[in-house]
Amino acid sequence: MAATARTVCAAAPMIPIIADADTGGGNALNVQRTIKDLIAAGAAGCFLEDQAWPKKCGHMRGKQVIPAEEHAVKIASARDAIGDSDFFLVARTDARATSARSGLSDAIYRANLYMEAGADACFVEAPRDDDELKEIGCHTNGYRVCNMIEGGVTPLHTPEELKAMGFHLIVHPLTALYASAHALVDVLKTLKEEGTTRVHLHKMATFEEFNQLVNLESWFELEARFSNLKNTVRAKS
Repeated sequence: MAATARTVCAAAPMIPIIADADTGGGNALNVQRTIKDLIAAGAAGCFLEDQAWPKKCGHMRGKQVIPAEEHAVKIASARDAIGDSDFFLVARTDARATSARSGLSDAIYRANLYMEAGADACFVEAPRDDDELKEIGCHTNGYRVCNMIEGGVTPLHTPEELKAMGFHLIVHPLTALYASAHALVDVLKTLKEEGTTRVHLHKMATFEEFNQLVNLESWFELEARFSNLKNTVRAKS
């Protein structure tokens, strides 16, 4: 995970990257290493959740959470590892899904406990409707994170609508993946059935558009600059 974060941060050095640290890799001691590795990788922050391992997607069934006090200790350990670093710590709780009757109230309690332990923001995962979103916005402390997953249990909203409910940071973790998967299935189905994409090019990036996306011209310019330098050195010798 840290190696992946390092690759992403290196590719987009001007964008603050908040990594998903899942459960932190173990207990409070493991969390310290996780945080230090992510800071060294260049991440600007991370999510740290209270699920039991092995964890699941926040909108899937069958999740379990560890005791609230145990995760609070992990959050405190993470804050200690951060020290003076500029690193944004988000404490996530998945307790909403563990009990139909008391899940939301437990999740709100946990979110506030984790804020007291040293988190910069709280993240109550998988609220079911607008009433629950508003309750989270009213009864949790500090900055609040909301997760927008297409097809998940939380209704989709615009940033403006979520801001009005009390949220500050919105994540869309699967939007690009779902769109990419749909496009891949579509084009591969075309290849299987027709053997060519020649009448479906309007659905794809063009050769030129893709080259612009990866900034290919800058690499040609760099290649030419060093080729010219090589020729200059050869002429002087």
